[in-house]
Amino acid sequence: MDTTLQSVLKELRIAPVHSLFPHEQIIPPHLKKLKEAMLNMGYLVDPLVIDKKSRVVLDGNHRYRVLKDISCPNAVVQFVDYSSDNITVGTWFPATSAPISRLVKLSGEKPERVDFEEGLSSLNKKTSTFMAVSMRGRKKTCVLFNSIAGKNLDEIIENQNALLKKWRGVRFVYMADFCAEELLRKGYTVIYRKAYTKQEIVERAKSGRLFPPKSTRHVIPNRIIRLNMKLGWLQESRKEAFRLMKNMLAKRVYEGNIRHYTEPVIVIY
Repeated sequence: MDTTLQSVLKELRIAPVHSLFPHEQIIPPHLKKLKEAMLNMGYLVDPLVIDKKSRVVLDGNHRYRVLKDISCPNAVVQFVDYSSDNITVGTWFPATSAPISRLVKLSGEKPERVDFEEGLSSLNKKTSTFMAVSMRGRKKTCVLFNSIAGKNLDEIIENQNALLKKWRGVRFVYMADFCAEELLRKGYTVIYRKAYTKQEIVERAKSGRLFPPKSTRHVIPNRIIRLNMKLGWLQESRKEAFRLMKNMLAKRVYEGNIRHYTEPVIVIY
Protein backbone atom coordinates (compact mmCIF):
# COMPACT_ATOMS: atom_id res chain seq x y z
CA MET A 1 0.00 0.00 0.00
CA ASP A 2 1.24 3.50 -0.83
CA THR A 3 2.84 5.18 2.20
CA THR A 4 0.76 8.34 1.70
CA LEU A 5 -2.43 6.29 1.71
CA GLN A 6 -1.25 4.37 4.76
CA SER A 7 -0.54 7.57 6.70
CA VAL A 8 -3.97 9.00 5.90
CA LEU A 9 -5.89 5.81 6.69
CA LYS A 10 -4.01 5.49 9.97
CA GLU A 11 -5.59 8.78 11.05
CA LEU A 12 -9.17 8.08 9.98
CA ARG A 13 -11.92 5.92 11.44
CA ILE A 14 -15.65 5.44 10.98
CA ALA A 15 -17.35 6.09 14.32
CA PRO A 16 -21.01 5.91 15.38
CA VAL A 17 -22.42 9.42 15.70
CA HIS A 18 -24.10 8.50 18.99
CA SER A 19 -20.70 7.68 20.55
CA LEU A 20 -19.39 11.25 20.18
CA PHE A 21 -19.69 14.18 22.59
CA PRO A 22 -20.03 17.76 21.28
CA HIS A 23 -18.72 20.48 23.56
CA GLU A 24 -20.25 23.67 22.12
CA GLN A 25 -23.73 24.93 21.34
CA ILE A 26 -24.46 25.58 17.69
CA ILE A 27 -25.19 28.89 15.93
CA PRO A 28 -28.59 28.30 14.25
CA PRO A 29 -27.95 30.31 11.03
CA HIS A 30 -24.57 28.58 10.59
CA LEU A 31 -26.16 25.19 11.15
CA LYS A 32 -28.89 25.93 8.59
CA LYS A 33 -26.37 26.97 5.92
CA LEU A 34 -24.09 24.02 6.61
CA LYS A 35 -26.96 21.54 6.52
CA GLU A 36 -28.17 22.91 3.19
CA ALA A 37 -24.63 22.80 1.77
CA MET A 38 -23.96 19.25 2.94
CA LEU A 39 -27.27 17.96 1.60
CA ASN A 40 -26.84 19.77 -1.72
CA MET A 41 -23.28 18.44 -2.18
CA GLY A 42 -23.98 15.06 -0.65
CA TYR A 43 -20.65 15.08 1.17
CA LEU A 44 -19.09 15.33 4.59
CA VAL A 45 -16.24 17.55 3.42
CA ASP A 46 -13.96 17.44 6.48
CA PRO A 47 -13.67 14.71 9.11
CA LEU A 48 -14.66 15.48 12.68
CA VAL A 49 -11.59 15.83 14.90
CA ILE A 50 -12.10 13.73 18.03
CA ASP A 51 -10.15 13.15 21.23
CA LYS A 52 -9.40 9.43 21.08
CA LYS A 53 -9.72 8.89 24.84
CA SER A 54 -12.87 10.87 25.68
CA ARG A 55 -14.52 10.95 22.23
CA VAL A 56 -15.15 14.66 22.61
CA VAL A 57 -15.63 16.58 19.35
CA LEU A 58 -12.78 19.10 19.24
CA ASP A 59 -13.49 20.41 15.74
CA GLY A 60 -16.72 19.89 13.84
CA ASN A 61 -19.51 20.53 16.35
CA HIS A 62 -21.79 21.87 13.60
CA ARG A 63 -20.94 18.97 11.26
CA TYR A 64 -21.72 16.58 14.09
CA ARG A 65 -25.09 18.26 14.62
CA VAL A 66 -25.98 18.03 10.91
CA LEU A 67 -25.19 14.30 10.88
CA LYS A 68 -27.32 13.82 13.98
CA ASP A 69 -30.21 15.88 12.58
CA ILE A 70 -30.32 13.87 9.33
CA SER A 71 -30.12 10.58 11.29
CA CYS A 72 -26.81 9.61 9.73
CA PRO A 73 -25.51 6.70 11.82
CA ASN A 74 -21.81 7.17 11.16
CA ALA A 75 -19.18 9.89 10.86
CA VAL A 76 -15.65 9.99 9.51
CA VAL A 77 -13.42 11.03 12.38
CA GLN A 78 -9.76 11.85 12.83
CA PHE A 79 -8.67 10.69 16.27
CA VAL A 80 -6.05 12.76 18.08
CA ASP A 81 -4.35 12.66 21.47
CA TYR A 82 -5.84 15.66 23.25
CA SER A 83 -3.26 15.42 26.03
CA SER A 84 -0.49 16.23 23.56
CA ASP A 85 1.23 19.58 24.03
CA ASN A 86 1.04 19.97 20.24
CA ILE A 87 -2.70 20.63 20.56
CA THR A 88 -3.43 24.00 22.11
CA VAL A 89 -6.64 25.76 23.14
CA GLY A 90 -7.51 29.41 22.73
CA THR A 91 -10.84 31.11 22.28
CA TRP A 92 -12.80 33.36 19.93
CA PHE A 93 -13.77 36.88 20.94
CA PRO A 94 -17.12 38.32 19.80
CA ALA A 95 -16.55 41.75 18.25
CA THR A 96 -19.05 44.39 17.17
CA SER A 97 -19.21 47.90 15.78
CA ALA A 98 -21.77 48.72 18.50
CA PRO A 99 -20.45 50.92 21.32
CA ILE A 100 -20.02 49.62 24.85
CA SER A 101 -22.89 51.85 25.96
CA ARG A 102 -25.34 49.87 23.82
CA LEU A 103 -24.16 46.56 25.28
CA VAL A 104 -24.52 47.97 28.79
CA LYS A 105 -28.04 49.23 28.08
CA LEU A 106 -29.14 45.91 26.61
CA SER A 107 -27.63 43.97 29.50
CA GLY A 108 -29.67 45.83 32.10
CA GLU A 109 -26.64 45.73 34.38
CA LYS A 110 -24.31 48.26 35.94
CA PRO A 111 -20.96 46.81 34.89
CA GLU A 112 -17.73 47.61 36.71
CA ARG A 113 -15.23 49.86 34.97
CA VAL A 114 -11.67 48.53 35.32
CA ASP A 115 -8.23 48.86 33.79
CA PHE A 116 -7.31 46.29 31.16
CA GLU A 117 -4.93 44.07 33.15
CA GLU A 118 -7.26 44.03 36.16
CA GLY A 119 -10.08 42.92 33.90
CA LEU A 120 -8.06 40.09 32.36
CA SER A 121 -7.13 38.90 35.84
CA SER A 122 -10.80 38.88 36.87
CA LEU A 123 -11.77 36.81 33.82
CA ASN A 124 -9.04 34.25 34.45
CA LYS A 125 -9.98 33.99 38.13
CA LYS A 126 -13.63 33.37 37.13
CA THR A 127 -14.85 36.41 39.06
CA SER A 128 -16.55 37.94 36.01
CA THR A 129 -18.24 36.78 32.82
CA PHE A 130 -17.20 39.09 29.99
CA MET A 131 -15.07 42.20 29.61
CA ALA A 132 -16.12 44.65 26.89
CA VAL A 133 -13.19 46.68 25.57
CA SER A 134 -13.00 49.60 23.14
CA MET A 135 -10.07 51.83 22.30
CA ARG A 136 -9.63 55.44 21.26
CA GLY A 137 -6.08 56.31 20.37
CA ARG A 138 -4.05 54.22 22.79
CA LYS A 139 -6.53 54.42 25.65
CA LYS A 140 -8.71 51.40 26.37
CA THR A 141 -12.15 51.60 27.96
CA CYS A 142 -12.93 48.35 29.79
CA VAL A 143 -16.03 47.22 31.66
CA LEU A 144 -16.65 43.92 33.44
CA PHE A 145 -20.01 42.16 33.38
CA ASN A 146 -21.20 40.02 36.32
CA SER A 147 -18.12 40.89 38.39
CA ILE A 148 -18.96 39.00 41.58
CA ALA A 149 -16.37 37.08 43.58
CA GLY A 150 -16.50 33.32 43.95
CA LYS A 151 -18.08 32.26 40.67
CA ASN A 152 -17.76 28.68 39.43
CA LEU A 153 -17.61 27.64 35.80
CA ASP A 154 -21.31 26.73 35.65
CA GLU A 155 -22.23 30.25 36.77
CA ILE A 156 -19.86 31.79 34.24
CA ILE A 157 -21.41 29.80 31.38
CA GLU A 158 -24.96 30.52 32.59
CA ASN A 159 -24.22 34.25 32.71
CA GLN A 160 -22.53 34.19 29.31
CA ASN A 161 -25.59 32.55 27.77
CA ALA A 162 -27.88 35.10 29.45
CA LEU A 163 -25.86 38.06 28.17
CA LEU A 164 -25.57 36.66 24.65
CA LYS A 165 -29.35 36.23 24.63
CA LYS A 166 -29.81 39.89 25.62
CA TRP A 167 -27.37 40.90 22.88
CA ARG A 168 -29.09 38.81 20.23
CA GLY A 169 -29.92 41.90 18.18
CA VAL A 170 -26.27 42.97 18.06
CA ARG A 171 -24.27 41.83 15.04
CA PHE A 172 -21.11 40.05 16.21
CA VAL A 173 -18.22 38.63 14.28
CA TYR A 174 -16.08 36.01 16.01
CA MET A 175 -12.34 36.50 15.73
CA ALA A 176 -9.39 34.57 17.16
CA ASP A 177 -8.26 35.93 20.50
CA PHE A 178 -4.86 36.94 19.10
CA CYS A 179 -6.62 39.35 16.69
CA ALA A 180 -8.09 41.47 19.51
CA GLU A 181 -5.63 44.37 19.34
CA GLU A 182 -6.08 44.69 15.59
CA LEU A 183 -9.86 44.80 15.99
CA LEU A 184 -9.62 47.44 18.71
CA ARG A 185 -7.46 49.62 16.46
CA LYS A 186 -10.13 49.33 13.77
CA GLY A 187 -12.76 50.70 16.15
CA TYR A 188 -14.51 47.50 17.19
CA THR A 189 -15.81 46.74 20.65
CA VAL A 190 -14.26 43.41 21.61
CA ILE A 191 -15.75 41.03 24.18
CA TYR A 192 -12.95 39.33 26.10
CA ARG A 193 -13.54 36.06 27.93
CA LYS A 194 -11.61 33.30 29.65
CA ALA A 195 -9.96 30.60 27.55
CA TYR A 196 -10.96 27.22 28.93
CA THR A 197 -8.68 24.32 29.83
CA LYS A 198 -8.72 20.92 28.16
CA GLN A 199 -9.93 19.35 31.38
CA GLU A 200 -12.84 21.80 31.65
CA ILE A 201 -13.79 21.13 28.02
CA VAL A 202 -13.78 17.34 28.39
CA GLU A 203 -15.64 17.35 31.71
CA ARG A 204 -18.44 19.58 30.45
CA ALA A 205 -18.78 17.73 27.14
CA LYS A 206 -19.02 14.33 28.81
CA SER A 207 -21.73 15.64 31.16
CA GLY A 208 -23.70 17.25 28.31
CA ARG A 209 -23.16 20.81 29.57
CA LEU A 210 -22.23 22.66 26.41
CA PHE A 211 -20.21 25.85 26.15
CA PRO A 212 -21.64 28.87 24.29
CA PRO A 213 -20.85 28.94 20.55
CA LYS A 214 -17.25 29.69 19.54
CA SER A 215 -15.95 29.40 23.11
CA THR A 216 -12.95 27.30 22.12
CA ARG A 217 -10.37 27.61 19.36
CA HIS A 218 -8.31 24.47 18.95
CA VAL A 219 -4.99 24.48 17.13
CA ILE A 220 -4.52 20.92 15.88
CA PRO A 221 -1.53 20.03 13.69
CA ASN A 222 -1.86 17.72 10.68
CA ARG A 223 -5.63 17.78 10.51
CA ILE A 224 -7.07 16.21 7.38
CA ILE A 225 -9.21 18.47 5.22
CA ARG A 226 -11.19 18.09 2.00
CA LEU A 227 -11.88 14.39 2.46
CA ASN A 228 -15.26 14.66 0.68
CA MET A 229 -16.87 11.50 2.04
CA LYS A 230 -20.23 10.72 0.45
CA LEU A 231 -23.07 10.94 2.96
CA GLY A 232 -24.65 7.86 1.40
CA TRP A 233 -21.60 5.81 2.30
CA LEU A 234 -22.02 6.78 5.94
CA GLN A 235 -25.42 5.05 5.90
CA GLU A 236 -23.64 1.72 5.34
CA SER A 237 -22.08 -0.44 8.03
CA ARG A 238 -18.89 0.95 9.54
CA LYS A 239 -16.83 -1.77 7.83
CA GLU A 240 -18.36 -1.06 4.43
CA ALA A 241 -18.07 2.72 4.87
CA PHE A 242 -14.37 2.35 5.66
CA ARG A 243 -13.85 0.13 2.61
CA LEU A 244 -15.53 2.69 0.34
CA MET A 245 -13.46 5.49 1.86
CA LYS A 246 -10.25 3.50 1.44
CA ASN A 247 -10.98 2.84 -2.24
CA MET A 248 -11.81 6.50 -2.82
CA LEU A 249 -8.58 7.65 -1.17
CA ALA A 250 -6.51 5.07 -3.08
CA LYS A 251 -7.85 6.52 -6.33
CA ARG A 252 -7.03 10.06 -5.23
CA VAL A 253 -3.50 9.06 -4.20
CA TYR A 254 -3.00 7.42 -7.59
CA GLU A 255 -4.20 10.60 -9.30
CA GLY A 256 -1.89 12.74 -7.16
CA ASN A 257 -4.73 14.53 -5.37
CA ILE A 258 -3.45 14.19 -1.80
CA ARG A 259 -0.94 16.70 -0.46
CA HIS A 260 0.83 16.96 2.89
CA TYR A 261 1.84 20.49 3.86
CA THR A 262 4.67 20.79 6.37
CA GLU A 263 3.81 24.41 7.15
CA PRO A 264 0.59 26.20 8.21
CA VAL A 265 -1.72 26.90 5.29
CA ILE A 266 -4.62 29.27 4.62
CA VAL A 267 -7.64 27.63 3.01
CA ILE A 268 -9.89 29.87 0.90
CA TYR A 269 -13.48 28.54 0.93
